Amino acid sequence: MKQLPYFLLATAIVISLGACAAPNGGGGSSAAETQLGPHSAQKFVLLTHTGARELNTADLSYVATMALVLKVEQRMVGGQQEITATASTHRDGPTGTVLGVPNLRVHVTQPVDFSTEPRKAGEAHISKSIPASGGKFKTVTAEASFDSPDFNNAVVSLTIPGDQ
Repeated sequence: MKQLPYFLLATAIVISLGACAAPNGGGGSSAAETQLGPHSAQKFVLLTHTGARELNTADLSYVATMALVLKVEQRMVGGQQEITATASTHRDGPTGTVLGVPNLRVHVTQPVDFSTEPRKAGEAHISKSIPASGGKFKTVTAEASFDSPDFNNAVVSLTIPGDQ
């Protein structure tokens, strides 16, 4: 009976550690999604440096944590569904300083396929209008990614449901 409080404490710690596990398959990443409106949203994933070199607080170019942010905004304009997707990378979190990375790309896969070319940048932006039958929004799926040996799993995906 004396061990019961320790058992309960250990159980709570294990459960809380499990809740902190990365939902995107590891690689030191975690994701958060925010609704920006009925047909717009933003999602970001936090990425940690793979540790190819040791953290040196005097080295201002070293980035230990980065956020890859995907923002998809939509609106109706003259019977057309206007889709705007933006990918950006930020130092230390989604509101940090914009930071250029290699091969940054934003890609909309649904309802039509269009994307930017991968390039070194801190932000990639794309927009397209498509016909909207009856003024109804179609489901939109988009993805932001960049390719760097310093960060694993540098991808974030977002799906915004259309009107029923």
